[in-house]
Amino acid sequence: MNSLTASSKHSFVLILVFFVSGCSSFSSKIKLIDSSASLAFFEVEDEEWRKIFPSEISKLKISTKNFQQLPNALKSIHYKRGVLAYEDWDVLVPEVYLSEIEKFAEKVSVNPEPKVYLCIFKVDDILSPNVKILKTSFYILSTENGLILLFHEMNTNVSFQTQYSFEDWVIFHPTHIKPIYRPELWLKDKQHTSMYKDKTAVKNAIYGNVVVFDIPELFANPPLFRYPKEDEITIPTEQWKTVPEKLKALEELRKNHLITDEEYNRKKTELLKEF
Repeated sequence: MNSLTASSKHSFVLILVFFVSGCSSFSSKIKLIDSSASLAFFEVEDEEWRKIFPSEISKLKISTKNFQQLPNALKSIHYKRGVLAYEDWDVLVPEVYLSEIEKFAEKVSVNPEPKVYLCIFKVDDILSPNVKILKTSFYILSTENGLILLFHEMNTNVSFQTQYSFEDWVIFHPTHIKPIYRPELWLKDKQHTSMYKDKTAVKNAIYGNVVVFDIPELFANPPLFRYPKEDEITIPTEQWKTVPEKLKALEELRKNHLITDEEYNRKKTELLKEF
């Protein structure tokens, strides 16, 4: 009996050691540095963000210079609330959170060592405020010229079985930032912002979840303020003289994921009738 008890204790100690070492490894890459009841800010180590950001962005030199522009950049970003209501847009970051974000930006802008940060915030569900939330998480990267905001979650519905705690809603699992081909964001500032387009990709990749502020060399060309809906794609036929040229342009739209196969086939049929 004593031998069995000793063995159990030994196993428990090993499990505890592995658990602590795992948490330590995770916390060394993403570290909580500031928080409130509904907002949390994390510091992200180089080895973590550089391996999950788009390749062109992961090579950038970071700086603390433009962190104070963060509230202005966030004010421009609107989110599509309804699936059916096309013009049902609202600011992604609630106005009540901007003052806290501004204080955080002022604080980190004077840090001697520049870092990339992760912001997570929640909005309680009106009908079930204790067990349901809308969660948004995004990385903040500042350069000498401007800011890049990479959204991991945008108003994601999260439900809990019981009343949640701070530790529950700030849980975060880093994943590679990939293009989102959905019209979820609308940038209202057409002078300073654009969505990001990866020029190094084999196929043109527009990131509907990556917002560039005041860094024109990273803007989509032409600048993109909202990912186009399929039914908004129009072919400017007056720009081409022949049907083959129109078909070639149509094929490019499909390759770039700007129209679906169904949209492509419908337009192609119309053009062939002209031919």
